[in-house]
Amino acid sequence: MIPAMDHSPLGDPSFGYDAFAQMVQDTIGVCIPQTKRKMIENRLGSRVRELGLRDVQEYFRHLFQDEALGAEMRHIEEAVTTNKTDFFREIDHFHFLRQVILGTASRQNPKGMFKAWSAAASTGAESYTLAMVLAEHALAYPDFQWGVLGTDISGRVLDHAKRGIYSTSVIAPVPQDLRSRYLHEGRNEWQGKWRITPALRNRVRFRKLNLMDADYNVDINLDVIFLRNVLIYFDPEVQLSVLSKISRHLAPGGHLFVGHSEGMVVRMPQFRQVAPSVYRKEA
Repeated sequence: MIPAMDHSPLGDPSFGYDAFAQMVQDTIGVCIPQTKRKMIENRLGSRVRELGLRDVQEYFRHLFQDEALGAEMRHIEEAVTTNKTDFFREIDHFHFLRQVILGTASRQNPKGMFKAWSAAASTGAESYTLAMVLAEHALAYPDFQWGVLGTDISGRVLDHAKRGIYSTSVIAPVPQDLRSRYLHEGRNEWQGKWRITPALRNRVRFRKLNLMDADYNVDINLDVIFLRNVLIYFDPEVQLSVLSKISRHLAPGGHLFVGHSEGMVVRMPQFRQVAPSVYRKEA
């Protein structure tokens, strides 16, 4: 739900951006200060032209005065979010998952399904990297059952993730043995493209989710949550709120992974640091 604005951006031109930035922080959580104004206005430029508007200031008036905010939110989400992702990004995290978390005896033949959540999935590279690691573990332990959920606020990147098609340059970090098992190389007009195998895609679900929502439509008692390189875009109050809600979905003894630049953000008693930017939820 989009909160009502108490003020109109019709006065000072800078006030239009200020109102827009406040709305973005309230609804998406992302801080876009004046230092990012030029970048955001450039990103909004194509939408301004599509609507036949004169400039970004007129777009702000369209949002607030013409009550077009609800209809425009999907375009705004695309403009203000950063969708950087890579396969095996921050690879130490995946070594920890494989060697420490999955290396324990209880993970070799668990009673239930091992569940992982990529909470800022972008185009899916992180989710499919998790899937490759878990699928490899299942080769050694056939009773091991697992599933991966990827969520993001951007519908556009989630569509990309669901298709599971990537260029040769994007899948370059994937080791050759994993590439041969979990990626199909395109031919003819698809030359230079690779697609995640159906067996892997069928284990990964993608869903739209706004981390600013009061509640998350996600399973509880998850084993692993990757919330990497997203907290840095939130102010401290929002960071704390998101971490508190994330914690509700992590099982006691489960692990939270954040970006290497976000390690100092996780200052909550229920989380104990066990490796750089890796936290275990205490019972």
